[in-house]
Amino acid sequence: MPLPNIISRVFELAAQDGERDESKFYGLYNVLLTYLFSFEEEYIVVPQYKRPTQLTSVDFTTIFLVRYKHHPVFFVEVKSSGSLHHISSRREADLQMRERFERLFEDVEIETLYGVSTMGTKICIYQLDRASRRLDLDAIEGDARFVTDTAPAHRWNVDIMTPEGEEKLQEVVRDIKAMSGGL
Repeated sequence: MPLPNIISRVFELAAQDGERDESKFYGLYNVLLTYLFSFEEEYIVVPQYKRPTQLTSVDFTTIFLVRYKHHPVFFVEVKSSGSLHHISSRREADLQMRERFERLFEDVEIETLYGVSTMGTKICIYQLDRASRRLDLDAIEGDARFVTDTAPAHRWNVDIMTPEGEEKLQEVVRDIKAMSGGL
């Protein structure tokens, strides 16, 4: 089922202002997730804000956690679209995603926990297999002697505003709902 036109139009408008300001996407991802995972189906979308580790920073991380019957089934981390152009921003996003999987792992009841890192409307989809405890995206080790791109931009290769990207997101949602049905 395609997304309602209003969601697509609002994302297009936000993309104009979201190059540097990720907060332009917060409400939109909240609406999108609430549409995809409805309350009537017993899903709840929980915005979470992670404080910076250094007191001098004001860069909060915003994550939307989707729960089904109190168990995490999906999460989305939101970043500005401009973050895609910076090695350091992608590295930080990748590290934050991996950290979030570790924090949620003990509460996961479905076979696969999906997480999505967004940079505007471009997304990188992560999958954690609960049985093997393996993330599908391998970590790329850095080397202090070199500038290493530990989270290459091509990982954010799905644009949810394209028909192909929308279908990929819907495919993930269908998989999550199929797994959630067993809880």
